[in-house]
Amino acid sequence: MTTMTSNDNERCLGMAIPPGETIADLLEEHGMTQAELSERLGVSTKHLNQVVKGSASISAELALGLEKVFPVAADFWLTRESLYRSRLARDAERKSLKGSIEWAKRFPVRELKARGYLPEGAKDEDLVAALLQFIGIASVEQWAQPAVSYRKSRKVESDDYALAAWLRIGELKAREIACEPFDADRFRDALERARALTSLEPEEWVDQLVDLGAGCGVAIVILEHFKLSRVNGATRWLTPHKALIQLSLRQNWEDIFWFTFFHEAGHVLMHRKKLLLVEPVRRSSAEKMDPGLLALEEEADRFAAQTLIPSRFNRQLREIGFSEISQLAQQIGVAPAVVVGRLQHDGLLPYNQGNKMRRRYEFREPIKG
Repeated sequence: MTTMTSNDNERCLGMAIPPGETIADLLEEHGMTQAELSERLGVSTKHLNQVVKGSASISAELALGLEKVFPVAADFWLTRESLYRSRLARDAERKSLKGSIEWAKRFPVRELKARGYLPEGAKDEDLVAALLQFIGIASVEQWAQPAVSYRKSRKVESDDYALAAWLRIGELKAREIACEPFDADRFRDALERARALTSLEPEEWVDQLVDLGAGCGVAIVILEHFKLSRVNGATRWLTPHKALIQLSLRQNWEDIFWFTFFHEAGHVLMHRKKLLLVEPVRRSSAEKMDPGLLALEEEADRFAAQTLIPSRFNRQLREIGFSEISQLAQQIGVAPAVVVGRLQHDGLLPYNQGNKMRRRYEFREPIKG
């Protein structure tokens, strides 16, 4: 007499073998008909026949009955049933994934693999499945392009799929940052301290900046951009008590980086709405935007400019000589590049002057957070 073990179940992994086949084998071994077994189990012959063929599932009650008729534990039958149904579902899923291969190819697959977010050898249906797991959704039908609110330019436009991948990684990294509940007053104080960080080298300020934000309920993530994502930064609320400021280094001049950071910080403080606000690389007269969103962007611009260089220094900015830039920067408490960038933006200094005072930042993942 044969007793079934877990090894029999293990052999069924990867194969869609209905447990009813084992019932059929046992019937033959015991010289028993389906009609006799159904009578012993207290079920209809029709239902038992469906179980044997795999069109009906083995319930917990039926498994307990089989345990009494044959020397096979109920857990064996339930495990076999679970493996069989799981395999059927996976086979059906693979068939459905075939129709989404082109969708998957629209993402920056090579870059995602290089960063370790997708398996190196994933392709076709496996690639689709890996992307669904990366995004955190059950099927392609649940995927939607990010509902981005930002100023689009005809000169520089983000690829929606590259942007979605960049934003998703930012979300995943932000989950790893333990934050206190958001406190607006503490965040304003933290921004004053962050302003002084502009004078330091990145290896000195990155951890400090992340810690400052985390203490106020703001996860700060600095993430290398994707080739076609073409954004400087993004802001969103992950929960009512946790905001995310995500920054790239596509334009890696230090003054642009810091202006973007304080711009996004302005959104956090002033625009606590269910919006995903993304800062494009370039702004121009060709840009079009909803007037309400445009007002939010302009308000965040003013906040960044005022926070970096308070208005009490406006007169000195207008009257400053080139040789006095470093001295004024020290007086304000910011890097000279911040003053140079402001002067260039305001038309008080040609764009081809002062660039030697501006550092280019370079980061390589992983960056804290």
